[in-house]
Amino acid sequence: MQMLKALMIVTAMVVAGSETAMAQENRIDLVRPDAPELAAHGDLAIGVRTIELSNPGQVDILNVAAGEDLPIYDRPLTVEVWYPAVDGGAPTPYEDVLLRDGQTRVTLIGRAIRDAEPKPASGDEAYPLVIISHGYPGNRFLLSHLAENLASKGYVVASIDHTDSTYADQGAFASTLVNRPLDQKFVLNEMARMAEEEDGFLSD
Repeated sequence: MQMLKALMIVTAMVVAGSETAMAQENRIDLVRPDAPELAAHGDLAIGVRTIELSNPGQVDILNVAAGEDLPIYDRPLTVEVWYPAVDGGAPTPYEDVLLRDGQTRVTLIGRAIRDAEPKPASGDEAYPLVIISHGYPGNRFLLSHLAENLASKGYVVASIDHTDSTYADQGAFASTLVNRPLDQKFVLNEMARMAEEEDGFLSD
């Protein structure tokens, strides 16, 4: 009985130690063994790239003043894009990812390869596009585990850093209310436009 109790304690310590190590690594590509079948990653390699967009002629909600003309600016948006890639190279960590406190930065470990060569879709088909829009506040990496998973199954995923709504630049909620749907539509249209270009969304 004492032997069994000792084995149980040792096992618990090993499991706890493994979970602590995984947590310290900040892995985003782990799937529990009891997860549903569709939770498993697909067979495709994953590429990731950061693109900078600018939505021209937007109302600067945070600087609107009574009795004055509406201030207009070109609204900057940082977008992380995951996509099926040609396999080659080691995964690239996501470095300096800001946490909820707006100060702590961590490194996330996943499967994506930074700026990997995109894998062409078969025939005349195109990969479906998924837009990820984080909460208030948040950032484009909050659902990076889901983005990688979807890309491994043949999706292109674009995750938006909503200006005035991230951990780094959280502003008044009015900006989020007005701009979130406009950001989503703009990014959707930009991804469609870039997909029609010769070099696709990876062109500079």
